Amino acid sequence: MSTIAIISRLSALPLLTLASALAVPLTRTTAPFQADVPAGWAQRAYPNDLPGILVVAPGTPPPVVLQLFYAPYKSTGNDAKALSEFIGGLEGSMSGDGRGTVKRLSTRPVTVGGIKGTQREYDLTVKANGVTVHTSIWYGVSARNLLSFQSTYAKQATPAQKGALGKMLSSIKFKERSTSGNADR
Repeated sequence: MSTIAIISRLSALPLLTLASALAVPLTRTTAPFQADVPAGWAQRAYPNDLPGILVVAPGTPPPVVLQLFYAPYKSTGNDAKALSEFIGGLEGSMSGDGRGTVKRLSTRPVTVGGIKGTQREYDLTVKANGVTVHTSIWYGVSARNLLSFQSTYAKQATPAQKGALGKMLSSIKFKERSTSGNADR
């Protein structure tokens, strides 16, 4: 499901109660990682039975959304190529088959939970209503998964909401184990 479709669906959700600044662990135990997310934010399964978790902030639509996506992947030794192809595919899907425009703002290397990856910032504009949201995505490749951890928010998001992705990324701990017993890195 494209980012445009997720924004459209989530903007129709009922309002939630105010969240506290405290962090709580993810409740979905099948994820190959542990993370702390803001307390009071709703945790939902990823749409269409895809492997991932949505964490939705309370407030007026469009809400702030954290997306934690992981797709099964068996490392073949060329993870840089796999990461490049994964990023290209996700960036291609962000336009929602032409229903939106994507402008990449920055790219930088970021290591999360011991896994080297790339973090990119984007502005995404929905053509139907002209709404622009900011999206920050960390992409990585582990021995067993392609990973993307994303935050999407509109300009009215609070500083704490805008900083939720960074705090969550610093709490990530991968729980997968390889056959050698080392964490999946």
